[in-house]
Amino acid sequence: MVVWTASAGAQEFPYHYFSHAVPVTANPSLVAATSDMEVAVGAYNLWAGGFKPVNDYLVSIAMSPDYFRRRNFRRNSTRIGVGLNLLNDRTGPFNHYILQLIYAYHIPLSRDVQLSLGVAGIVENINIDVGSLSPGQPDDPRLMNGNNLAFLFDGGFGATVRTEDFMLALSVVNMASGAFRFSEQPAEEFPVYRKYFLNGSYTFGISHTFTVQPHLTLRNSPLQRVNFDASLNMSLHYFYVGAGYRGENALFFFVTVPVGNFSFSYTSENPLNANPMIGNGHTLSVGWRL
Repeated sequence: MVVWTASAGAQEFPYHYFSHAVPVTANPSLVAATSDMEVAVGAYNLWAGGFKPVNDYLVSIAMSPDYFRRRNFRRNSTRIGVGLNLLNDRTGPFNHYILQLIYAYHIPLSRDVQLSLGVAGIVENINIDVGSLSPGQPDDPRLMNGNNLAFLFDGGFGATVRTEDFMLALSVVNMASGAFRFSEQPAEEFPVYRKYFLNGSYTFGISHTFTVQPHLTLRNSPLQRVNFDASLNMSLHYFYVGAGYRGENALFFFVTVPVGNFSFSYTSENPLNANPMIGNGHTLSVGWRL
């Protein structure tokens, strides 16, 4: 059934777009890795041809409890980070909630190198608005049983090595790769795929007010075993601007404006073909960090 097929592609939307602006959504080891406290909210809107608009929302909270417990707290000391991510993806008839509870451990390997390890407990809930569908087979038992709500319990892991200029990270989300089950019938379930992310970046300091950072992400998707995002981020002293290319044949452009402890980000996604699952998208996010 088309609706079951569409749900598999929709699984990647929250990570596919928010992981660029708020990387901790795809890698639990990044929680409180470079700040003592951080809060971010975001919204994403996509018009996918043939479907209703896709709307994603994010709330992310991260903190290092050691900051409040130690009077002689130092950023380069061993410390922990805890966090919470709440994502909501609304794709056509699907309303998908993802709750991540995160614990990370940050270990200084030297004065300049930090190793971060993180785990996440994940609770997911999905419900289907059957009334909004126009099925080709109205008597399909998957639409008639009245049970259109399912839960899934899963986990994630991440590891990151970073310096002031260099970052290399590996993470896995949905490690158990279970399935949403709407009843005991195998036909009334759809699986959740295991998501892998491998990220790397390096910052080149051109001057005191100008830096250039190439960034590469290797990831999988329901349609391809290996996919990627490649981008170039430039710091122009008062703001950041950049552009990138996604393996789904789409260009994206982004800008971030810091104002004190706040940052305001916008990303525009522009497909280069007529892929019905990739439309013109817009991501807005606001972050605060201490």
